Amino acid sequence: MRARARPTVPPAQWEALERVEQHASSALRSWLAEPGLLTTRIRALCGDRMRFRMLGPLRSSRLSDELQARLGLHDQRCLLREIEFCCDGERLVYAQTVLPESTLQRYPWLRELGDSPLGESLRQASEPLEREPLEYAALPPDSALAIAASDATPDAQQETLWARRGVYRLGARPILVQEVFLPALLRAQERATPIDRPR
Repeated sequence: MRARARPTVPPAQWEALERVEQHASSALRSWLAEPGLLTTRIRALCGDRMRFRMLGPLRSSRLSDELQARLGLHDQRCLLREIEFCCDGERLVYAQTVLPESTLQRYPWLRELGDSPLGESLRQASEPLEREPLEYAALPPDSALAIAASDATPDAQQETLWARRGVYRLGARPILVQEVFLPALLRAQERATPIDRPR
């Protein structure tokens, strides 16, 4: 259940990192620019204190005109898969995967991922996999993605949250992954000892 309503607001401006990175803190920039899987880096930061879980079942949603254009398709509907990465009980990163209906028709196993990390599962698929260049945005607190990300984290509900998104094409079929970085992530990094801190 969502604690706050989802208002209709203009979509965030998604841009290349070099156009927006000067507005983010130096500590956060290394996470925004992380070239590998977030799962691996968060696991390195938190060790066995990391928790990865799916937030409820997949839910049906309308695919916005902006996302239809971005993904290059005409699907009207999609399924949303929402997960969180936690450390010591705090949500560090919220991720939302947008699965267009045409992609699900081609790859129905995407409905059955459960708590398995998407990136690791895609890399094990037999079809060709490509990831397009990542895009970045500062999300205002009243954007739908920021509201979803900060649902369980009251300290983030009035803040501008940084996010990145990337389009994976599995056998040319698009999958959109949007990752939102929450304030607890940098707190966890600050608590890490130098020997534990990811490079």
